[in-house]
Amino acid sequence: MDTNSLAGVTATLVEWPSLGGLSLETEDTEGRDARYFYGASQSHTAFTFDVLIEGSTPEQAAERRDNFVGLIAPHRGAQSLIAELDTAWQWWEVMVSGQIDWRRAGWHRGKSFTLRADVSFETVGDAAAMEAEQVPVSFASSLSFTLDRGNTVAYPQIEFPSGARATVKVGGFEVVVSDTTSGRTNVLDYQAMEFYQKDATNGARLASIVRFMSHYRRASLTPGQSVSVSAVGAPTGTRRLYPNARRV
Repeated sequence: MDTNSLAGVTATLVEWPSLGGLSLETEDTEGRDARYFYGASQSHTAFTFDVLIEGSTPEQAAERRDNFVGLIAPHRGAQSLIAELDTAWQWWEVMVSGQIDWRRAGWHRGKSFTLRADVSFETVGDAAAMEAEQVPVSFASSLSFTLDRGNTVAYPQIEFPSGARATVKVGGFEVVVSDTTSGRTNVLDYQAMEFYQKDATNGARLASIVRFMSHYRRASLTPGQSVSVSAVGAPTGTRRLYPNARRV
């Protein structure tokens, strides 16, 4: 849904979220003014929009309200969210998260009728934002790469020609993918934790390669840290790295 395409609807982000859903796990230490720290987690990122609905008549305002609500209703599933303030980043899986209470903000006879409400959303997938346009880095055998986007750890996607046994390395991380059906592209997507073959021409997903992998630990990239990326042993052809930069 794009509110710019909805007549009479204006949605303004009330607050810009960072470190959404952050919580700390701690325990008080007896006899000391301190706590033990065990870990931190981010469950979700929350957004609140000030939504203004305008119509030339009460009926038109109500119709536009219903159209807006229908587009964000939970039955449509999770949708991506891009704020106009920063269109280079998006949250991939966002859903409306609470009841909407409309207030009559103004009624000018013969001119306009206005409804207003705070509308809340939450991420139901990754709490971090990701780049709206994923641009791959192509390489022939190995690549020296430094993550220079985002502000937190990223989980890359590596693609390479299928067929022969291949050893994929990302810095100190290493996984072996044994012989697979040739003539396709193997995909190791550590953001979604999905591992499969796709058609090398049209990109259609064909088969899982999970059973060909030596382990399922997660490869990662750290901002500012240079690493070597390679897929040694795979047939000759282009390899691709999608960094999947993230921002919290």
